[in-house]
Amino acid sequence: MMSYKINTSKLFTKISFGHTIIVLFLSSATVFAQIDGQKTFINKSLLKDNQNISATKNATNTKHIVKNDSIKKIAIDSLSVKNDTIKQKESLSDKVKHFAIDYTEVNEKNKYIKLYNKAHIQYEDIDLEAGVIYIDYKKKEVYAGRIPDSLGNLTQRPVFKQGNTTSINDSIRFNFDTKKALVWNTITTEGEFTLFSEVTKKFNDSVMFVKNVRFTTSKDSVHPEYYFLSKKAKIVPGKKIVIGTTQMWIEEVATPIVIPFGFFPLTKKRTSGFIIPKFAQSQQGFFLNDGGFYWAMSPYADLTVRSDIYTNGSYRFNIGSRYKKRYRFGGSLNFSYNNIIQSERGLPEYQKNTDWNIRWQHNKDKKSSPLSSFRATVNFGSSKYYRNTLNYNSITNANSTLRNQMSSSVTYNKNFVKLPVDFTISLKHSQNTNTEKIDLDLPRFALNVKNIYPFSSNGKKNNIFQKIKFRYTLNAVHQVSTTDDYLLKEQMWEDNQIGAKHHFETSTNAKILNYLNFSPSITYNEIWRLKTYEQSWDPTLNNNNGGVVYEEKKGFQSFRDINLSANLSTAVYGTYLFGDKHKIMGIRHTFSPSISYSYHPVFDELQKQYSKPNGDIVKYTIFDYKSIHDRPNFNQSKSLLLSFSNNFEAKIKTKDGKNKKIKFLNISSSYNFLADSLQLGKFSFTSRNEITKGVTVSLRSTFDPYALNEGGQSTKYYAIDKGQGLGRFTGLYITTGYRFDNKTFSKKNEKNKTNSFQDAYNNPINWDMNLSYSFTYKNKAYAAPDDKYFKVIPTHSLTFSGSVKFTDNWRVSYNSGYDLVGKGFTYTTFNFARELKSWHMSFSWVPDRNFWMFNIGIKSSMLQGIKYDKRKENFQQF
Repeated sequence: MMSYKINTSKLFTKISFGHTIIVLFLSSATVFAQIDGQKTFINKSLLKDNQNISATKNATNTKHIVKNDSIKKIAIDSLSVKNDTIKQKESLSDKVKHFAIDYTEVNEKNKYIKLYNKAHIQYEDIDLEAGVIYIDYKKKEVYAGRIPDSLGNLTQRPVFKQGNTTSINDSIRFNFDTKKALVWNTITTEGEFTLFSEVTKKFNDSVMFVKNVRFTTSKDSVHPEYYFLSKKAKIVPGKKIVIGTTQMWIEEVATPIVIPFGFFPLTKKRTSGFIIPKFAQSQQGFFLNDGGFYWAMSPYADLTVRSDIYTNGSYRFNIGSRYKKRYRFGGSLNFSYNNIIQSERGLPEYQKNTDWNIRWQHNKDKKSSPLSSFRATVNFGSSKYYRNTLNYNSITNANSTLRNQMSSSVTYNKNFVKLPVDFTISLKHSQNTNTEKIDLDLPRFALNVKNIYPFSSNGKKNNIFQKIKFRYTLNAVHQVSTTDDYLLKEQMWEDNQIGAKHHFETSTNAKILNYLNFSPSITYNEIWRLKTYEQSWDPTLNNNNGGVVYEEKKGFQSFRDINLSANLSTAVYGTYLFGDKHKIMGIRHTFSPSISYSYHPVFDELQKQYSKPNGDIVKYTIFDYKSIHDRPNFNQSKSLLLSFSNNFEAKIKTKDGKNKKIKFLNISSSYNFLADSLQLGKFSFTSRNEITKGVTVSLRSTFDPYALNEGGQSTKYYAIDKGQGLGRFTGLYITTGYRFDNKTFSKKNEKNKTNSFQDAYNNPINWDMNLSYSFTYKNKAYAAPDDKYFKVIPTHSLTFSGSVKFTDNWRVSYNSGYDLVGKGFTYTTFNFARELKSWHMSFSWVPDRNFWMFNIGIKSSMLQGIKYDKRKENFQQF
């Protein structure tokens, strides 16, 4: 009889294969780890053996039972096993740790080891727990199973863990020589699936066959609200599940939904494969929706091809790619093409149209090169793309039908470390989807030379000369204007324009008498054009130009423009204090006057003219028509302008005892001494303040001091001199907004206990609302018999959006508005969402478009094709 020194709580050992019973178990357990989460099950013959545990305690002296409550804790490193007939092989690569509450039994004669009651073994990343663990190293098999409790119920199901995978089983039987296993009644997780299999047969390290398997994505693994039942399935852990004929069950009730076969990829890496289409119905008839192929091209990019095929001959296909390289760049590219057929060939309402759209998003990571940037935002295509039925399949696209503009921008910017220079090259696109007019910049180049101080030494700027700075910018563009019909055709280049603008500026500033800021400046512009236009009058024509004929002249042409200006400004402050005892503690008035002089010469040699049959002389320049930069100014101007701004602020005491400053009004105007008439400018009133927390009110108004004539035009006389009062407000604009929710008034509800509905059901309704209001008051002047010279045209609009969450699973969101003058609602959308454990249900409604869409499906991304869609749209535009 051999003696053992055992640590009764944990065993740590490094021993040899073939010599030790524990080693045999660990060899099998290592193989069990390769099951990758397809867990262990119970052999019924083992259960009988478990129930006869007491019989084994009376075995011969070749049995050694170690009771955990009777032996001192000694390290297993002192464990010695006599080498009789088996040669020593290579040692284990790590320590072994095992534990059992009742006892550990070693039988050398019958070649087995048994751990009883909360048996637990750990080796490397393998962790096995069970009521009883039994290793028969004579048969080269290992068993793990349950044990009965005091009432005879089997407890302590085997739990096998390796890495991130875990399985729960009834019992396990494994042969570590053939590496085959049988597992009964297992619960395991593969990807998003939880699998319940009656019997699992493992043939090798990577393939398992299961019988009567149920799989679901439900979080309730005991009573799933739905599952799929398959008689047979093949599982390759971490790679795929292949199933045969499968039926769907909901709440333990069989449904008529039967899948003849199925394939579910389990790999965490992107894998190429086919995208199964969905069956649906629309105005174009029945169709297969979103079928295609996904290609994982590389770790940095993928490609998805999808298509819709309709029974009336319409079709759509989409090619999309996503790409990303960490610390370098990332983005997405999509191209869609539609061939749309309305009605049937031969019928009067038959129509056929094609449209397309390109969307590109790209961003260069600043970490790759801090001195340069490249970004792209492209939305380019047919003007009717967002208006046809094939694209009208969601609330997002429903909102897109309201847009009448599409725009794109692709921009590259470069800075230099040692030079005060940067440049930008961009491609731009602007498209009006109503008029189908398209404007393109192909390309636009901008060069910017930053401020240079040539008279500053060592960066010092102490006087007016050292503060002299120079700046230069160049803006060159090749501009193309076309329409949908001529896009990408030869005709689109017939109306292109090429030009450049040079802008040079120098300025400085100085303090005079410590209170006056003096700022003189000179600006110089030079415009280059490669196309100019002569103008003439043809009385026989009646075109959009009213008889004007434009004759194109190709060749380089240029003109120059210069402006001299100087500004003198200061600020005067006045303060009146009421004292700390008053609500308003003080008021401050800031008066900011400024005098500016500007001179702009005129270059008469640029002037040309033509005469109309009625004798009118029309002056023009060859740069006026289709100008892409500035045009020459015929009028020599000199102005001496007095401007002033009055800003009123108040310091008030809040309820919490703190002080708060508000700017409640700003008044500004100007006076031009050298103007022939209308020297006094309009008065501007602005104010923007937070009335209370979360509520901000903005006010803007203009006031005209001059009188109106019978034609509704401003005259050189003041309104007060003509009996029209001090003048008239030409407009008043007020906007405000507020966001509030059920918590906003919670304190009041708690204090007054007025929320009986919430108290009754103990389930408060969570809601939020964003409310905004705008008011516009315009005076449109007109002549009337009753000598009233203005007409009030007010507009009121109220917009609101938000959501209501009735329960944790019910949510309604909305977006709408109301025209208080027109007495009608603006564009409105509603979204209803219901969470159903593993399912999601939604309903979207756009009343203005008579559009709605219903969807119910499984949340899991692996089963996203199992859903029901229904939609209605009652419009079609081509």
